[in-house]
Amino acid sequence: MKKAAIFIIVLSLLLGCEKKQPPKEEAKDAPRTCKVAFQKVQTFIEATGSVAADLEGGAKILSPLAGSVEKIFVKIGDSVKKGTPLAVVRSADVSDAYSSHLSTEAQLKQAERIYNLNKQLFEIGAVTKNDLLNSEAGYEQARAMSEGLRKKLDIYGTAQSGASADKLVLSAPIDGRVADIAAHIGDRFDTATPLMVVANPKKLLVVANIYDTDIPKIQKDSEVTFSIDIFPNTQFKGTVFYMSDVEELESRTIKTYIRVATGSTGLFKQNMFLKLKIFDGEKTLPVVPKTAMIYKENKFYVNAKDNTTFALKEVKPVRDASEKLMAVEGLKEGDEIVCSAIDMEKT
Repeated sequence: MKKAAIFIIVLSLLLGCEKKQPPKEEAKDAPRTCKVAFQKVQTFIEATGSVAADLEGGAKILSPLAGSVEKIFVKIGDSVKKGTPLAVVRSADVSDAYSSHLSTEAQLKQAERIYNLNKQLFEIGAVTKNDLLNSEAGYEQARAMSEGLRKKLDIYGTAQSGASADKLVLSAPIDGRVADIAAHIGDRFDTATPLMVVANPKKLLVVANIYDTDIPKIQKDSEVTFSIDIFPNTQFKGTVFYMSDVEELESRTIKTYIRVATGSTGLFKQNMFLKLKIFDGEKTLPVVPKTAMIYKENKFYVNAKDNTTFALKEVKPVRDASEKLMAVEGLKEGDEIVCSAIDMEKT
């Protein structure tokens, strides 16, 4: 009996110990990994820009005389025909020319009267042949001077500027659109300073603002694609044809000029805002799944395998390689990374 009792007690203790042991945790699956592969990727520089008039074939509006701006008839974007008045300027030289014209007109009338009188007197023998020829020469000289001053005033446009004789009208020399107005009412100017520009509306270009660090990557004739918000599903093309030698100090950018492909300009308006991609060649870069990338504290990382463990490794995105892949910098071919950052969080 004693042996049976002892056996029962021992058995009970063993069963009790089994119940108190915690259940074993199920082993978690290891995250799925990928081998980093390289592929050729076309790289580009992203920038912004705007539509501007192409001044090739356009006209800079200069005044033939120095003076000041009194009136401007047009604004940027206006369409004008050849001969359309653009601005009125005031100049003392016009007043001098007008005064000389009035004086010459009076001299012409006097010379004509004397010449006509001498012709009549010569017929009756009252004056000599020499007197007649001298009066004829005086008349022709006065007429030539008057004609020259009248043409000068026509060039100045005083006939269109009103009653005042110290003004001249600047008119459009070609059909086109006003692309720029540099002058303001009251501004003084010289004969070398353009007051405005009239350009061919069918010739437009794109002016891009490129950071100085990206300029060495751009070459003349580099391919460009750009888009406009009002045409979200349309891509336009062009080529780089000039980069400015002057840097904008505040923005640290350099103006880069892009010729728009033929046939696209009809959809553009001056000063439209654009988003651009300037292609700078091909690079062979590591490509990783976008799901593998982690954004943390303004940087991108992937979980890279280091022996038997995983650690965050910084990468720099370059551009989309496809809908699901991203070309990056910072990895070597054959590196093993976690395919999905979400899978890593589950382990």
